[in-house]
Formats: sequence, structure tokens, C-alpha cells
Amino acid sequence: MKIMKASGLLGILLLATSAGASVNSINVQTYNPSTSDRFVILEDGFRSEWPKTARFYFGMNYNYVSEPLVALTSTGTAKLGNIIDNIQTIDTFLGIKLSNNFGIFIGAPIHFVTFPVVPIRPYYSTGSVTSFGDLKIMGKIRLTDDSSNTSIALIPEVHLATGDTYNFVSDASTYIALRATLERQFQDWTLVVNLGYASAMNALYVNPPEFPLGVDYRKRLIAGVGGFLPFNAACGMNFELQSISMLPFDKNVSPNDAYLGFRYATPDGLAFTAGASVGQIGGVQGQDFRAIAGVRYTFFEAENLAPKPLSN
Repeated sequence: MKIMKASGLLGILLLATSAGASVNSINVQTYNPSTSDRFVILEDGFRSEWPKTARFYFGMNYNYVSEPLVALTSTGTAKLGNIIDNIQTIDTFLGIKLSNNFGIFIGAPIHFVTFPVVPIRPYYSTGSVTSFGDLKIMGKIRLTDDSSNTSIALIPEVHLATGDTYNFVSDASTYIALRATLERQFQDWTLVVNLGYASAMNALYVNPPEFPLGVDYRKRLIAGVGGFLPFNAACGMNFELQSISMLPFDKNVSPNDAYLGFRYATPDGLAFTAGASVGQIGGVQGQDFRAIAGVRYTFFEAENLAPKPLSN
């Protein structure tokens, strides 16, 4: 019942915020940090931590992405020059587990955008600016019970258009997404799979001649797969591959991430992550390189208060 009430409130919020702004803009900082303490880009299945039970979550990520927006030739298939040299972003989030199977998270980014000293066209910005990003509200509803080695969760998500549209760090409208995630615990490693759809009605940027076909982020198919391999109780590594395919599909506009990183965790819920990804596999408009570092802290309840896993 608690899950139904909480997810219902989240659904009302999604509907209430679906009206978009009248301007068009794209958020070229496509990294959407995971709330997981094992994965960096992909969301986990909200697995049970029994005999511990998580109650509160805190996370902070720093990421650097190079060449997130480039101008194209008239054919739209080759790079003409950079519109943005790089973006550095600090993301923070807070989360609370309202029941054993449901949690809600709120996050906000601050972006440091660096434009070329000499713009490719006189109407583009130059130098460095600091901008707020779009506010993130996300729920996670685990559908499987504690005893299952496979966790399946639904993840509704909304981003409010609080960011700066002039500097390409806002979708200028409410971003609404629904993802499903599967997390499978094997004996020696963990598999995670994400699949979802996102929509932001004003996430469109057209400015001929640099974008003869436009840059359309309004409809997105999100898919990803990853794995976490522990070396011991404290250290491990993870590989994650995420594809954001714009619909209708355009092979030149597909900001993907192929990430490899490492994780160090302490027994009391503190975890550190660091790694890098490449994105040129996503076509001309895919970012060149991304570096990510983060910290997570999970606040656990006393073990004697934790619910025991359900039996098979």
C-alpha cells in the first residue's frame, strides 16, 4: 500500500509538470548519474542489503566531458568545429527509502561550460560560464522480493526545466522517463540491464547552417548493460555501456558511453568510484571523452531492525 501511494504521488507530479517552456534547447550534458553504489551510469535493481537495510542515500559526482556539442558540415556527417569545448558538472543527490521496495531521490547539477575562445560563428558564446542544470526527481520501485537473486525495478523519473537554456544545459521542458532495470547477482559478479524511454517536448535545437538536420533530443530510447566484478570485499571494477538513441533514429546523433571504472567501499556504507568513458562510437555528435569520479554514502538501520528476506 505504501508503494502504491508513493508511486501514485510521483505519477501525479509527472503529470502536473508535463507542461513545457516555449523555448527550444538541448541539454548536451547527457550523463545522468546512477544512484547505485556499484554502478555509475546504469541504475541497479534496488537489491536488498539484508541483513542491513538502507534508509538514506547521499551521492556526489564530478564529470568532465569533452566536445559535447560540435558544428557539422552541410551534409551533417563530418565535424566542422566545436561549439562547446567541454563541460564540467557536479551532481549531488539525496534519497530516502520509504519502504523495503520503494525509494525516492532528488538531485541537482551545477555545470561549468567552456566555449572556444574563438567561436565557430559570431553568435555562439565564448569563454567559461557557470550554470544551474535541470532538477531531477526519481523513484525506484522494486518488483521482486528480498530472496530473489534477480532484482527487477521500475524507475519513473522527471527533470524540471530549471537549467540555463542559453548554454545548452537544459531541455527547456519537463523531461519524463520510465526505465526498467534488471540486476542479477551471480556467484562472482553482478549483471545489470537498463531499458527505457524518455521525452522532453522542447529538446530541439536548429540553427542552420551548422545543423542542417537539426539536433532533436525530444524522444529517446535508453538502453544499457553492465557488470560489476569484485576483487575482494572492498575493491572492484565495473564496465557499463549505455546508448541513448534519438527517435527517429539518427546514427550521427547518439550520445553513447562505454565506461570502465573502479570502486572502493567501506563496511559502513561509504563508496568511491572513478573511471572514464568514450563516446565517439555514438557518431559525429557523440562526445569525445568523459571522466567521472564520485562518492556515495548509504545510511543503514541497525541490523536487528532489518526485515528478514522472504522465503522462496
